[in-house]
Amino acid sequence: MLDAVRRWTFAPLVGEDYVRDAPVAPEAIASRMRSLINTPPRRMLGVLKVRAEWAGVVAGTEFVLWEKRDHATRAVGRIRGRRGGSRVEAHIGVTRRTWVLMVVFFAMFALASFGLLTRIEGLGITPSGISVVALGALVMLTYFWTASLRQRAALKAVLNEVCRAAEPA
Repeated sequence: MLDAVRRWTFAPLVGEDYVRDAPVAPEAIASRMRSLINTPPRRMLGVLKVRAEWAGVVAGTEFVLWEKRDHATRAVGRIRGRRGGSRVEAHIGVTRRTWVLMVVFFAMFALASFGLLTRIEGLGITPSGISVVALGALVMLTYFWTASLRQRAALKAVLNEVCRAAEPA
């Protein structure tokens, strides 16, 4: 159980691997993935997106897949042929650009917090002021963490759908 909690807690930081076997040829899965990518989104009343819009690239047996609106987490992988079908292997993780932006946001947050704490009418650099800043940083970190978990779950679901839809009826 401790291993499951550790994996669930740290997976947004390091990513996770996805492996699934399907009893069809790799070309069928790649074709299904190509048909999923860059299709216009379904909209309600012509305005609101009802379903996720997927973007990416499928080149030969390798692919990169992400949700167009929530593009911080990506699935990068390949489709390998094996006896009796194929195997889809992917790494679902946060992109390098997302890491850089997170560092920039946290640095801006720290600078803004320090600036607010040192103002004359501010809280001042006291234990209560520092605890308010720490709480704000924790809220920001929790937001990024939950968004990463949600995006990972969506990517796993779409990869499962691609593999399931490619299976013969």
